[in-house]
Amino acid sequence: MNPSKQSLPSKATALVSIALLSIALFSVSLAAVADACQVPVFRYALERWPADNYELVVLHDGPLDDAESKLVEHLRASDHQSSVSANCGVRLIEAATLQDEQLKSAWAKHGQSGKPVLVSLYPVTAQEVPDRLIAAAPLNSESVGNLVDSPIRQEIAKRLVGGESAVWIFVPCGDPKQDELALGNLTRFVQQNEQSLELPEQEEVEDEQELLEQSAIDLRLDFSILTLRRDDPAEQFLLKMLLASEPDLEGLDQPMAFPVLGRGRVLYALVGKGISELTIGLASRFIIGPCSCQVKNQNPGFDLLMAVDWETKIGTAKLSDPLPETSAAPVLLTIPPGRKAK
Repeated sequence: MNPSKQSLPSKATALVSIALLSIALFSVSLAAVADACQVPVFRYALERWPADNYELVVLHDGPLDDAESKLVEHLRASDHQSSVSANCGVRLIEAATLQDEQLKSAWAKHGQSGKPVLVSLYPVTAQEVPDRLIAAAPLNSESVGNLVDSPIRQEIAKRLVGGESAVWIFVPCGDPKQDELALGNLTRFVQQNEQSLELPEQEEVEDEQELLEQSAIDLRLDFSILTLRRDDPAEQFLLKMLLASEPDLEGLDQPMAFPVLGRGRVLYALVGKGISELTIGLASRFIIGPCSCQVKNQNPGFDLLMAVDWETKIGTAKLSDPLPETSAAPVLLTIPPGRKAK
């Protein structure tokens, strides 16, 4: 729903909100009676959901020069097969051999003879994004620089591995009045949920005291907020990943918030007045609730591209059981979009 394109009467808006809340509460009630894993969603996601792989594709119509070859090697040094363990793969494709229509289009728009193009694509499993293409730009030090990693992504990983339930990324729009109101609401309601919500009962886990003692990561309910400024040169690719994840985010001049859990999984965007008690509460309850759906890609969201060795940082002592080979149909929580019509 694009607030800039729709205008609903206040009564209609209220009815929509009530309907969405009813659906969400009904879904929660179903999850409560399901045979659910009592490990919270955020902890199961951290322990058992590997980050999906992005595709970084270099399109070219001739040999790469030395500088371009070094840039490709830099990217390959951080792909999913390297010790850095970034969730991406790197491919070189000659423009004349292209079969993929999306890559053909990217070359037609951005390619020039003798000048390779770097194309970044969301994981094939990111089913909710409107277009797998994130960016296409000339292959140079600027386009490669902070593609795989950045300070904010490292801080997110540090907090998640440290035991935080979720990290909220706040993206100001540049209007002080809107930003102050939105950040104030986000801070207030995040803190409210942190204080009022409770983790699922952990009787099964508590019976295994030795396992809890071995785990280097405390099981606790804990949220935090990081601000991502749109003009930060080190965070431009992170910003692109977030804004390209829904059809109209890039065109909205409003503050936004994105909850991140697990191994960098973003649930969805809250925009403008959608940064509200209702949507923040629903997201928070999903994040800390029992993991009734163990199949990752049947849950909302997409993974960020991050250079993190999650398995090493998490360690071997895990509170959750691995996904069984066969399982019953999952019970999914319905989460309304984080936007509210004007």
